[in-house]
Formats: sequence, C-alpha cells, structure tokens
Amino acid sequence: MPRSPIRRLRIADADFVCSVRASAAGALPASVVFAAYAPGRRLRMRFSSAPAQRRLAGEAGLDHGSLRMADGTWINLHRPAVMRALVLAALGDGLGDGMERDGWQVLDAATLPAPEPSTP
Repeated sequence: MPRSPIRRLRIADADFVCSVRASAAGALPASVVFAAYAPGRRLRMRFSSAPAQRRLAGEAGLDHGSLRMADGTWINLHRPAVMRALVLAALGDGLGDGMERDGWQVLDAATLPAPEPSTP
C-alpha cells in the first residue's frame, strides 16, 4: 500500500498521528485506509470503492487520498480539517478503539469543512 507522510494533529485534547494509505495496485476493490493513533486511541477507517453506489476510492483512477462521493463531491483525506472531522466522528460513534470502521459510514456522520477552492 503506498503511504503518504504522517501528519500530527491535536484533536479532542490528544495528539494524533494520522496517515493515509492506498490499496496495492490491482487490488479489488480499490480502497484507502485512513488511520489515526494517539496514546490509548487507535482508529482505522477503510474506504472501499463501491461503483454501484457511485463511491470511489484508492487506485480507482483518483489521486492518492482522494474519494468521490455519490453526489459527485470530492474529498481530500490529506486535508487536516478532513482528518479532524473523521477523527471526531469516529470518537463519537461509540464503537471504541482498535476496530476497523467502514470509512463511508464515518464520513456520512462527519461534519466536513467547506471544499477547497479550485485553482485555475
């Protein structure tokens, strides 16, 4: 799985180390894993491509760390504000630490920041 550099963020009074990994080339379904770790907290969210639901992730023709939602919205998992929103949603879901979550469900519950402006 290709891995991006880690990012350190202060979220909910804890110092999290966050990373984004893409599935190996040719893996089916293509997926992206967002992970966030802090002392005593371990959060993993897998975003698997689901073309039937019009949700794309990973090496499904997208940039590393990008997701495409059913409504056409693009999400960049590398944005600190997106990372923060995902961690807060996962901490609030009551499922506890250590288990891998369906990233799409966490994303649906997250309060996302406004999209980045497009550059010409």
